Amino acid sequence: MWKGPREGKSSILTILDLRERNYRLAVVNGWLVWLGDTFLNPNIVLSGFAAKLGAPGALIGLLPALLQAGGMIPQAFLAPWVARLPKKIVLYRRVAALRLSGVVLMALSAFLFGQNPTLLLAGFLLGLLLNALFTGVSSLPFWEVVAKTTPPEKRAALFSARNLVGGLLAFLAGFLVREVLALPLPYALLFALGALAFGLGWYLFGLTDEPEEAPNETRLDLKAPLRRSEFRRYLRVRLLLGLAGMAEPFYAVYAVRVLGKREELGLYLAFYALAFTLSNLLWARLAERGSKRVLLAGAFLGLLAPFLAMALPSGAFGLVFLLQGAYLAALGLATTTYLLNLAPPEERSASIGLANSISGLFAFSTVLGGYLSDRLGFPALFLLAALFYALALYAGRKLPEEG
Repeated sequence: MWKGPREGKSSILTILDLRERNYRLAVVNGWLVWLGDTFLNPNIVLSGFAAKLGAPGALIGLLPALLQAGGMIPQAFLAPWVARLPKKIVLYRRVAALRLSGVVLMALSAFLFGQNPTLLLAGFLLGLLLNALFTGVSSLPFWEVVAKTTPPEKRAALFSARNLVGGLLAFLAGFLVREVLALPLPYALLFALGALAFGLGWYLFGLTDEPEEAPNETRLDLKAPLRRSEFRRYLRVRLLLGLAGMAEPFYAVYAVRVLGKREELGLYLAFYALAFTLSNLLWARLAERGSKRVLLAGAFLGLLAPFLAMALPSGAFGLVFLLQGAYLAALGLATTTYLLNLAPPEERSASIGLANSISGLFAFSTVLGGYLSDRLGFPALFLLAALFYALALYAGRKLPEEG
């Protein structure tokens, strides 16, 4: 049975100790990316934007799918090349401007084509696609740099520090989003703020001092991780979670189209960020005893969310986003740290690339979710998502323990 390293005990003071340069750059990068993700949150802001334009459910589901799949699917194909680079940060720097160009195009489309929904939607989708594709190029070197510059015992602390302050900033930004949505050209302004936050965050991480290593000329075997039973079990859980995610962007769509809560999206965003941040303190402490516990807790809470969405009255619907922030925080932290600890150093690129590429394909489950919501209604979609969360919870219990 595989045994991963235990995470060292941490407190708020220790995880926010930014004296080490690479740690500081990675943490501040996370804070700024948090802000960017708030202004362009795919499950709330982008879905609400598309719903306001009258886009069909399948197209709304495509928005978060493009961001997630575009950032994950290319990784297996890039892994052999990235593994041969002596310094991965160089590739990360080169694609930062290309990633930013996509977000800038989204903002320009919203500024220039506000009176032409067809052109607006076309420019918006093109910008989103560009950003997603170049995110896929930069994701693998990002994780490689983090793995090389952050010891295993500090990885949970690193992501906790990024999420703690980043989530608080996002919570405050949620109220800003609420005010911006009442202004003319609200989404153009939100996309511009997102471009500013992303651009600065990517630039800072590009300053990381990555130790150079000898080029790896050996052929990268992408099948090697699949020969390990613990990796196959992990991948099964990731795929079930990907299918369960088909409902994630449609809580906001349900709020806009069924409950008439268009102006409350900023408030929901603040609830989401607050829950993500505060729950992260619990998840970080729980992760000290193994990421599997955090993953199981996240899957269980994810199972509750669809039932809560169907049971709550209109005035209390914000509780769904509180719960969503909590379980997505758990799943994000657990799947990341578990994979980094699971992969042997010689298989790290193959494991990360393969797991993320295969999981990225299942990000398109949100397109299926949109189709189902249009054809069968929101209750059917929410119940199906609950079923997949239940299956992920069952499969997650079979993962090997860490420690």
